[in-house]
Amino acid sequence: MRGRAATLATFCFMLVAGAETRCRPVVAAPQAVAAALHLSPLADLVPAAGLRWIADVRPKELLRDPALIPAVAAAVPEAELDGMARAWGGIDLRAVDALVIGGFDAATLFLAQEPLDPARVEVAFGARVADVEGRAIDEPRTAGASSPPLVRVWGSVGTRHETLVLFGRDAAGLAVGSDVPLRAAELFALQRMKRARPAWQAPPLDRMASLLGEAPIRAAAPGPFGGPWAAGLGGLLASTTAAGVAIRPDGEALRVTLILMGGWGERSGEARGRLERRYDSLAKSGLGRLTGLDRPVVPPRVVDLPDALELEVSVRAAPLLRGLRDATSAEVEAIMRRPDE
Repeated sequence: MRGRAATLATFCFMLVAGAETRCRPVVAAPQAVAAALHLSPLADLVPAAGLRWIADVRPKELLRDPALIPAVAAAVPEAELDGMARAWGGIDLRAVDALVIGGFDAATLFLAQEPLDPARVEVAFGARVADVEGRAIDEPRTAGASSPPLVRVWGSVGTRHETLVLFGRDAAGLAVGSDVPLRAAELFALQRMKRARPAWQAPPLDRMASLLGEAPIRAAAPGPFGGPWAAGLGGLLASTTAAGVAIRPDGEALRVTLILMGGWGERSGEARGRLERRYDSLAKSGLGRLTGLDRPVVPPRVVDLPDALELEVSVRAAPLLRGLRDATSAEVEAIMRRPDE
């Protein structure tokens, strides 16, 4: 099933009766088959507990607009993507239906959804790690559903512990550091987390998801923001309960929406002015010039919402994607590239 997993498990009971015999009718036990996995939306696998930030990307949807393809190609060269696909057993970011990354105190969680060859991905993981320390198969049995088992493999790359989980042929997960978030993702996929809620469905990110709306690129971080972070965005983060951003195609540009949730009340006008001034300062900074924030296609606009501030601006796609990649991709590249590169 390309990019989609079954989301409903049905329970079937077969009644087997003897015909014209002295035997009493017999009710056969349900036939045990592998339980269906919940994989869509993929972000439903990211636990809210301990989450510091989440990035939720749908590459195929972003690339559906031909106007953006040159900008994406300039930001991430084809040769680099080819190398990553080889290193990860055919997982190709250009073909991924969904890519979700979650940051936790002791781990980074990567989830990718696309049709894949589990054996090839597992071999590629074994080639990456210095030593495959273990392998386990989780094949829960439930009547009436059909889905391949979960395969878990773990090992080390230097001093860094990594765990790979293959969700049948539909998705793969990687935990760098602690495997606790990935184990939670497994339980969400197996629909065993009945009381816990995933990141986008638990406060405060449930409200943030509603404010951001659907977008091919979404990212958010729950508050509170203390320590040095409290001074961020002109001090606004000290009173922010969650921060989020959504990026959408807008012709050859990308429309960026920034949401800061918080209760500023009568001081909302002051908060809006501080956000406007902070954007202006950011646009003039090195990062602003790198991402093209200093050269917007549509100037920034800040509005008050009942429980949030919203800043929206349209920026040329090429410098924004290239700048974001340069600013954030170091860890991803270190994990994705081949060991011999």
